[in-house]
This record gives sequence, structure tokens and C-alpha cells, in this order.
Amino acid sequence: MNEIESWRNGEWIPNSKIGTNLWDAHYFFGWAVFDAFRTYNHKPHLLQEHIDRLYRSATLAEIEFDMPKKKMMDLVYECIEHNKKFLPKDEEFRFMVFVSPGFFRIYDDMGPIEPIITINPTTASRYAKHIAPYLEKGVTSIISSQRQIPARFFDPKIKSCSRLHYGIADAEAAKYGRNVMPILLDEFGYITESSGSNVGFIKDGNVCLPKSGDMLGGCTMKFVETKCIKTKIIKDNWEVYDIINADAIFFTSTFSGITPSYEIIYRNKRHKLDGGKKIIDEIIDIFSKQVGVDINKQWKDWYAKML
Repeated sequence: MNEIESWRNGEWIPNSKIGTNLWDAHYFFGWAVFDAFRTYNHKPHLLQEHIDRLYRSATLAEIEFDMPKKKMMDLVYECIEHNKKFLPKDEEFRFMVFVSPGFFRIYDDMGPIEPIITINPTTASRYAKHIAPYLEKGVTSIISSQRQIPARFFDPKIKSCSRLHYGIADAEAAKYGRNVMPILLDEFGYITESSGSNVGFIKDGNVCLPKSGDMLGGCTMKFVETKCIKTKIIKDNWEVYDIINADAIFFTSTFSGITPSYEIIYRNKRHKLDGGKKIIDEIIDIFSKQVGVDINKQWKDWYAKML
């Protein structure tokens, strides 16, 4: 079959056949952890950092499995080699790695009670239509009415599949347009993150990042913070007042890289942000040099082929 295949518990399965079993704890409770990353020039970016986070998430989620980290990383490279034949030369992979505890014990007659590990590669370019049109003009941000779950109830540093609150925030944002991304506040009204990205903003020539504990520790934001930002970084508990008076906002994610925002919606009112582009462009340029790919050009080239 001429199709990219995923690895699951020792088997190669065509992506069209991949799914979550009805009896899996992943399906019932969202009781599973995952991590996501992509390749640049067919090399997985920040693989060690993402696998480390996956294993930390599994420990905190009480999911036990005995695969060493090195074996997991070796399997990622094996997936790349196994599926390279399906990729055009200018294509890249997006990876999702899932670990669930397997079937609930009360369903032991439906299959073995053992962890289920899935390494799922897909093509990166398929998402270009959701990213490329907004690289220059930016997306619109919205302060979501959906709050972040406090760490005192559920640690958001667990990258889990229990993500209903993110879905609600996304659904609310989508009512304002396809190019709208939510920003969730914590229980005290401080800025945390988006539904799948970390958030920062530019103000008076400085890069401002939230220090709230109620958010995921982003591998890409950490990379950007340590490798790509040449100006002053200020970390604080930022409120809505601070971000709607920003010069510009940016989102970071392993998959899309850095996405700017020059408009923010709060209480149905749109606030234009009219600065900060120079610094964001500089961050994107440094990021591209670090990963060895002009990331914005790559997204635009992929998108052009879809038109």
C-alpha cells in the first residue's frame, strides 16, 4: 500500500487504519499522554526534549511502560527511514507519539492489559493551508472565556489527551473566524497559553513571556527563548490589560514555528496592535537559521502547490 505507516506495539499499520480502540483508556477518559514534533531536512527537531517531556508526562499521569528512551528515539528514526519512500524531496514529517495504559481492567476479555505505544508520522505540508496565509499578516488572538485548569487540580505540564478545555476555547475562537487563536487565562486572570501553543508579546522593544505555573512547558518556546531572542526578556504574571496594550503578540509551537498576531479580541471588541513586527521577524529569521530551513518560505511553497 502506497501510504505512510505508523508503528504501534511492534507493528506497522497504514495511517488510514490507525485508530483508538473503543476499550482503550485513551478513548474513555482521554487517559493517555503524547508529544509532537516535526523534522527539518528529515531530522527530528528537539527530539530528546520532546521524548523527555513525554516520559515526564507518563510518570505524572500514572502510566507505566518499560520502553527505554533510547529505544523510543531509535523507533522515531526507524519510522523516518521506513516512510521516506513516500515523501517528495521537499516534504517533511510531523510526528505524534502516544502512550496509553491500554484497555481498562474490566475489559480484559477484549484484549491484553498492556500499554499501547503509537508513533504516528504524517506529512507536514498538509497543514500549510492553516498556517501559510497568516505568516505575514498574522492571526487574530482572542481572550477566551474558557479558563486554564489550575495546576492545583490537574498539572498542565502533563501533555495529556484530556484536552476538552482547549477544544472549548478553540470552538469559541472559531466563531470569530478561521484565523483566530485563543489565549487562556488562569484562575487569577493571568495570561497562560493558547490551545496548542505558547504565547509571548512584544512591548516597548522587550519580549514579554508569562511565568504562570498553569501552562505547559513548551519545547519550542524554550528554544526560541534561549537561541532566537536577542533583546530583553521580561517574565511576569501578565494580565489582559498588558497584552491588549502590546505592540504585537506571537505564538510558538513545535509544528508551525512562530506565528505573529497583530489584533486581539476582548469582550467582542477588536484591538489593533501596530508594532513589534521587526522583532518578531528577527526571531523568525534566527529560528530559521538555527533549524537550517527558511520556515516561512517552506510553508508558503507548500501552500502554493495547493492553489
